[in-house]
Amino acid sequence: MEQRVKFNTELIKRYDIAGPRYTSYPTAVQFMEGFDAEAYRRNTADSNSELIPKPLSLYVHLPFCRSLCYYCGCMKKVTRHEHQATHYLGLLDREIELQGKLFDHDREVIQLHFGGGTPTFHNDEELKALVKQLGRHFSLSKRDSREFSIEVDPRTVGIERLAELAAMGFNRISLGVQDIDPAVQKAVNRVQDPEATLEMIDGSRNLGFNSVSIDLIYGLPLQTVESFGKTIDTVVEAKPDRLAVYNSSRN
Repeated sequence: MEQRVKFNTELIKRYDIAGPRYTSYPTAVQFMEGFDAEAYRRNTADSNSELIPKPLSLYVHLPFCRSLCYYCGCMKKVTRHEHQATHYLGLLDREIELQGKLFDHDREVIQLHFGGGTPTFHNDEELKALVKQLGRHFSLSKRDSREFSIEVDPRTVGIERLAELAAMGFNRISLGVQDIDPAVQKAVNRVQDPEATLEMIDGSRNLGFNSVSIDLIYGLPLQTVESFGKTIDTVVEAKPDRLAVYNSSRN
């Protein structure tokens, strides 16, 4: 017997409003001049003094991409000059060191996310070095319950590279699909083979990843209700653990 997904329409209507981008915390609308570096250090010290140490969540932004996806509203740097990315990693190493000094090492990092941009713009050695730098200055969880995720460009990452990411400690991935229609893909400058992309779902699970998220976008050029419905049906059939569906006007 076929089971159909039931959505809470009242809940969807309640939250169907524009909001700040999710990659910043606190969100940009909460930024204010009155909260300066000293206030940040003071609040961090206060958080360390709690009797039961609270775990930490880290977000690492890797903004570099080799080509521009026309729908993207993220903070990114499109370049083929790899020395720019190398310089950025050097600055990031210093930032990790400075931030690590502010947090007690008995506070375990249970959530880690590499976002972008395209984190896999960087080669495996660079990503390994970045994870090691984080491990030097923070207590990265080794528990199976940890949530260490990375955004992956399916056009440039295959099963072999997924295995390398798993060896680094990542156990969750996010795959950018957006739309499987060739005309839509061409219109947004993101042409990729849907079949090869979706095959990565099973491949990642075989490697020990316990969560696979698929990103989709509606409202793209040349999309129709019917064509996007086909995209959704195809993706759902592959049984990802999570779907993130965005409106193109908010990206």
